Amino acid sequence: MPTTPDERLRRYLEQIVPQPTLGQMLEEQPDHESVPAVPTAPRAQVRQARTAVEKLAVGRELTPAERFTLEAIVLPDQRPAIDIVDGDFAVDHPLWSHFAGQAIRAVLRRVITSIGRIELPGHPTLPYGGTGFVVGPGLLMTNRHVAEIFAAGLGAAGLSFRPGLSAGVDFRRERGRDGSLFLAVRQVVMIHPYWDMALLRVDGLTAMQAPIPLSLRSPEELAGRDVAVIGYPAFDPRNDAEVQHTVFGGVYNVKRLQPGKLTGSGLIASFGKSVTAALHDSSTLGGNSGSAVIDVATGHVAAVHFAGHYLVTNYAVPARELSRDARVVDAGVVFAAVPRPEPEVWADWWDIADPREVATTTTTAAPSRDRVTLQPDGAASTTVITVPLEISVRIGTAAPVAPPPGAVAAGAVVDGALERAVEPTHDLDYSSRRGYDPDFLGVAVPLPKPTKPKTLARLDDGDHVIAYHHFSLAMHKSRRLAIFTACNLDASPQRKRPEPGRDYTRKGLGGLGGNDTERWFTDPRIPQIHQLPDRFFARDQGAFDRGHLVRREDVAWGTTYDQVRTANGDSFHTTNCSPQVAGFNRSDGAVNWGALEDVVQRQAGKDRLSIMAGPVLAAGDRVFTGVDDTGDVQVQIPSEYWKVVLAADGDRLQAFAFVLEQDLADVPLEFAVDAPWRQHMIAIRELEAKLGTLRFPKAMHDADQSGTELGEAVRASAALDLVAS
Repeated sequence: MPTTPDERLRRYLEQIVPQPTLGQMLEEQPDHESVPAVPTAPRAQVRQARTAVEKLAVGRELTPAERFTLEAIVLPDQRPAIDIVDGDFAVDHPLWSHFAGQAIRAVLRRVITSIGRIELPGHPTLPYGGTGFVVGPGLLMTNRHVAEIFAAGLGAAGLSFRPGLSAGVDFRRERGRDGSLFLAVRQVVMIHPYWDMALLRVDGLTAMQAPIPLSLRSPEELAGRDVAVIGYPAFDPRNDAEVQHTVFGGVYNVKRLQPGKLTGSGLIASFGKSVTAALHDSSTLGGNSGSAVIDVATGHVAAVHFAGHYLVTNYAVPARELSRDARVVDAGVVFAAVPRPEPEVWADWWDIADPREVATTTTTAAPSRDRVTLQPDGAASTTVITVPLEISVRIGTAAPVAPPPGAVAAGAVVDGALERAVEPTHDLDYSSRRGYDPDFLGVAVPLPKPTKPKTLARLDDGDHVIAYHHFSLAMHKSRRLAIFTACNLDASPQRKRPEPGRDYTRKGLGGLGGNDTERWFTDPRIPQIHQLPDRFFARDQGAFDRGHLVRREDVAWGTTYDQVRTANGDSFHTTNCSPQVAGFNRSDGAVNWGALEDVVQRQAGKDRLSIMAGPVLAAGDRVFTGVDDTGDVQVQIPSEYWKVVLAADGDRLQAFAFVLEQDLADVPLEFAVDAPWRQHMIAIRELEAKLGTLRFPKAMHDADQSGTELGEAVRASAALDLVAS
């Protein structure tokens, strides 16, 4: 995948516009006044775009202005977003003028009325969830990640609406039109365990909302075909705002037709696995999730759009793949020809989602829509069913189905032992906690002071500092996350392993069996509503890691084995947990966030460190709807974290400050949180200004190593950028 914006833009342009054609387009662009749908660029911008093309051809770096100008001229011309008004559209773009031809226009007008916006009535933060389209009698198809905004469960059994939430579909929502055609979603029929696809039941569909047949042709067969993505693109803050405004005319959330081409298939991560998705190059945004990718030659659904990389490609669930699943066929989805489902396709994933279901399928040319589910009680039996064919089905004890790699069903037996979620061993006598020691380094380093102390959770004695073994923290009571943590680290061998021969592994210290997993626990000293329970992280559909703010390895030390064990256990309080995307504290062979202490330790040559850390609690943090012990809960998820590592050289303090932010430029999933992280070194004064919620002690300001020789050595060793003031 391209690694720089210029390389990404160059490859994208090569994909959608051959270079000679691009040059001709830029030469002719000033004459486009007669084409109102294509913005006319000033001659200076055209010259700048032409210069950008020449520089890309020889590998020279573009200026931001050149990159913007080239995108703003090419994208609206080559991959426009066309308004749909009163169920119809007008095409003035020369490249797509054939869409106005009688045959294609008739095909698209027929399907437009069957595509609607997934509404979220009463949702506290989201106006709508994405796009859906009719695929059978009373049946809508959309993305799994759209349905999971308002629905709970996985598979086809036991699905429900999240408490207090509902959904509907509006088949209008057009630009400049106030009319609405809203139907309530009555039932969540399916949330597919493998593909990013869901089925919803609605009542009240008319002949105007006829099912759109799904194609049985593969992405490879359809590669190079013209397609139209029809949906409701929303403004996406991850992409260039000015380019978006140019392509979409500054108008979002309304029905659009976005032409492009199918380009084959490719791999993408989806819900913890790698899937082979269909690829297309239409201009899509968040809000297009669940859009139908229509083959304009036939009017069939070639794929279901679910993700996109800006200026790279877009990903969609191939319709042909859905035809292979008997459960999808039996749900009533209409296909363009007779589907031939494969009995065992994705059986491992279905077994996890609906473990007690035994589905019977036939291989006849026309599968019945009447679904029969048999529940054996363990004893072999023979059942005769007339449907109207007489079929003899022998049922014995169900053979175990191996789950997909890395997946374990609830209550499953793994390697002969039951997997359990167990609280790690921890001290139940909270009076023994001493917390962070400000004199640990031999130089006094007091805790930071909050600028708004009324926002913090309080102990019974009124103190906001919550002490544990070797660390302390303070909780923001409405965000339910720590506003800061502070810990002491002693990395000397005699403190890390004070009693040789004992088990110092993570499971050994936690008292866990070989197949057990850790269940985090709340702190009884503060109100439950001021902290997040383990259930929030266990029921988040895999969106986040349980991220240690204070590293377990940093505080698991002592003069006895019991001290190491109890300190280890304290790190599993949910007060020390912050929802973090995958990769935050996981080691991947490079210097990751959790290893910054190690870098400072090597450079400073010290066994003893003090570390302060926490999330950047920004007002604009995105809201995630999850579940706590009382029901649904909305939690703002931080996109940045900070850390200050402190060491002492004799009586001289040294402070190294860092921030970690998400780089959202290459996030593939629309409306998703997952993203790579980017690390920076930052001056203490800049960090304090960035947070606005804490005041660091003068000793830390005076000890700031950003810009010093030692600070540069740390930065170089960790391959970090320096945040300029």
